[in-house]
Amino acid sequence: MLLFLRLIRAVNLSVIALSLSLFYYLILVPAHKHKLFTTLLPFTNTEFVLFIIAVLCIAAAGNIINDYFDFELDKDYKSERALPQGLFSLDVVMYLHATLALTGIGLGFYLGYSVSNINIGYYFIIATLLLYVYSAYLKRVPLVGNIVIALLSGFVFVLLLLFEANFLRIITFEGGQYVLDMLLWQGKFYGGFAVLTTLAREIVKDLEDREGDAVYKINTLAVQFGEGVAKGVAGLVMLLTVAGLSFFMYSFWQAGALREFYYLLALVVLPLLVALVLLFGANSTTSYNRISWLLKFIMLTGILSMAAFYWFNLPQQS
Repeated sequence: MLLFLRLIRAVNLSVIALSLSLFYYLILVPAHKHKLFTTLLPFTNTEFVLFIIAVLCIAAAGNIINDYFDFELDKDYKSERALPQGLFSLDVVMYLHATLALTGIGLGFYLGYSVSNINIGYYFIIATLLLYVYSAYLKRVPLVGNIVIALLSGFVFVLLLLFEANFLRIITFEGGQYVLDMLLWQGKFYGGFAVLTTLAREIVKDLEDREGDAVYKINTLAVQFGEGVAKGVAGLVMLLTVAGLSFFMYSFWQAGALREFYYLLALVVLPLLVALVLLFGANSTTSYNRISWLLKFIMLTGILSMAAFYWFNLPQQS
């Protein structure tokens, strides 16, 4: 069971589930309650659980197919992974991939049907196909594969907001467009943050894995153009992330939302700057691994800002 959880990257999947749950229950639901003055929502609680399961199934299928194509490389360079341990045959892995992918797609179409927009199900197919093509081919194309994975990490918020937009199309509320615009703004914030931090981390992971990738002719940015170029691109992405966050932090400062400002400064921006400094001093697999874990921590604190900002804005008890 433990190896299966490692095969599907259960920790990463839990972060996806946490991200969607926080956005839905701490941002979208309060917007309906306090702006639209309704208890009606795009999903029932059961449907939202099914939505989470659908997204996780497709993400897990993507992780499995990635390990399938990396089997030979992992035997030599990442023997601790589930497949090189030998407890899953390649045939079993393909069955697992197909089962999870089809389950995720099936649930996507069911949810689309339940909200009278079955076309939403096709987005689940597109995500599944992109993850397969990434593992089979795109990860060997410098930067392109990294960008695909980064975009998919932000796409989970887009997918959730597709159901919200469909809901507001079916049921008309006064102020509905304002609420949708507000949710889209917050979706852009968290989706954009997910895209940029994932892109930076993917490039850092390629720097960490460049020795094995070179042997197996996986032409990542670090392999094709060298360590210096890959560091430069990862550093630029981190700087873009800091710049984007600074824009939102300035808005918080202007609005007097100082707790939000200092949260982002202390738990997101400053750690990003530390990661940037460490990046340009890194010269070993271990040092790149540490930066990768720091970026994962930054992604988590960014996600948890949803809970922090919600708590900051709760009515104060007298």
